[in-house]
Amino acid sequence: MKLNKKEIFILLGVLSLFIYSFTMDLNEQNTIEIKSGSKTIGDTIQFSGYYWTVKESNGKHTGPGSNYFSSSKENVYVDAEGKLHLRLTFRNDKWYCPEVRMINNLGYGKYIFEIDSLVTPLDKDIVVGLFMYDREDSVNFHKEVDIEFSQWGKDNSLNSQYVMQPKEDEAYRFNTDFTKKSKHTIEIRKKKIGFKSTYQMDSDGGCFSKNFSHWKIKPNKEYKSLNERVSINVWLYRMSEPSNLKEFEIVIAKFEFKPFNFAGILNPAPNAK
Repeated sequence: MKLNKKEIFILLGVLSLFIYSFTMDLNEQNTIEIKSGSKTIGDTIQFSGYYWTVKESNGKHTGPGSNYFSSSKENVYVDAEGKLHLRLTFRNDKWYCPEVRMINNLGYGKYIFEIDSLVTPLDKDIVVGLFMYDREDSVNFHKEVDIEFSQWGKDNSLNSQYVMQPKEDEAYRFNTDFTKKSKHTIEIRKKKIGFKSTYQMDSDGGCFSKNFSHWKIKPNKEYKSLNERVSINVWLYRMSEPSNLKEFEIVIAKFEFKPFNFAGILNPAPNAK
């Protein structure tokens, strides 16, 4: 079949649109690396070289703690220095909480969070969570692994804990001095989960002390890394408002991931020689 010039131009136009659409879709997938089956809620931000979704509950109560979660920039934003700000705010007679969740699963390795600042004293009804969570694996308690800062509604209580669900009763509890900058690490291995926390020792952020807290726990069965995502949130524990009725902010200076190889040993950094 021979096409005339008009038909050729039309065909080329349709083909060009198809190629453009395909290229844009491919570029978007390559940019934010959304894996098949990933669920995103709310907006997306970039922090420490990774893409994170921002939780939005659309004015409805949702977990944890039956709270309102907001994707507003009043609650979640990254500043000019690349630091992540998570804010508990009060507006329209409601308290709104922040949560971010990485789009991709990273697998076995070290998940490192550097806390730049946190409003002190930490209100007894506020919870700050640095954690791993698989929304779909309810059989294995969502493979939840937490570092949490909270007094859980008590006036006199240790303000931090390491825990792997469902072993809440076996949580390792300790105190953190929130007036100091700190680094907190979760180590995910198949047969062992590790935690550690250190304080920053110099103003340049290049030196951290020896561990002021550390702990290890063995899962009931092998930890299978698949759909769990690293997340960070702030929420209210069994309360509709903080006891001091004040807004709250935590600033995360940096998140870093260091993968393990199959032997459970840290792989060298990409620029290592």
